[in-house]
Amino acid sequence: MYCHPQPLMKPISSAITMSLLCVLLLMCNSTYATQVIASSKIGANIATDMDEPCDTAISGSQFQASYQITTTDHHTNTQQHTGLILTRFNDNILHQHNQVSFEAWHKNGEYVRYFPAEKRSISYRRGDLLALNIASDIDRQFHLIAPHTLAQLSLVDSSQGQCYAQQQYRNAHNKNEAEPLVSIDWLPQLSLPKSLTIDTGDQRISYQLTTLKAINGDNFNRLIADYQDLDFADVGDSESDPFIAKMITQGFIQHGSSGFYSSDGEKLQPTSGGHHH
Repeated sequence: MYCHPQPLMKPISSAITMSLLCVLLLMCNSTYATQVIASSKIGANIATDMDEPCDTAISGSQFQASYQITTTDHHTNTQQHTGLILTRFNDNILHQHNQVSFEAWHKNGEYVRYFPAEKRSISYRRGDLLALNIASDIDRQFHLIAPHTLAQLSLVDSSQGQCYAQQQYRNAHNKNEAEPLVSIDWLPQLSLPKSLTIDTGDQRISYQLTTLKAINGDNFNRLIADYQDLDFADVGDSESDPFIAKMITQGFIQHGSSGFYSSDGEKLQPTSGGHHH
């Protein structure tokens, strides 16, 4: 997942909220992000529901979590609904936010983009990302909100549900109108948000955890099995491959030092400070 400026963003003075807005706005504004995940009772009440049994197979390192993402435009009072599925298995995390492709990160910094319809994938080594001048925040990929970012917010409440503790974080009051309002309900045992809302004044983006289930090695391996993989370093030698040609035409990949694209096909121009995932 790559962060690039969004037209609806106000100037942000805080590094905390800029980090949050980066990942949220990129997911919600993706052209292809059309998957909608229906809410469920277990997701809405995951920290407090006394009727649902606790799944002891779920751990902070092995689970699949589904989110419904709602973007509200305050000017038009319209809403857009999209979805995200996070699958975490030990040192790997998958982000599935559309049916065109999904992404995988390993804690060693390696990144893979999968294309289910074509059963093809492209792998990026750390050296590839460095050569493209693109920096990654692995913690944010694994937790949606990096723990170091969460630590800079204010803990305002905590409670204990049948299965999970829940902590409520808010950003401190700031008279600067450009500072978004941030609200996070955090599940510390899973290092994952139950809900997350950012209001920029122009729009409000809300994540709501809807389902949570255990996943094992076989489940995880089935998600990424049988893909024909290509190293990004070899893309330049494979442009005659119809799949590679199609991906370049659609703006997903391009060989070369500046050939990196966002999930909606927008070319990312490296800067001296790098882009952040």
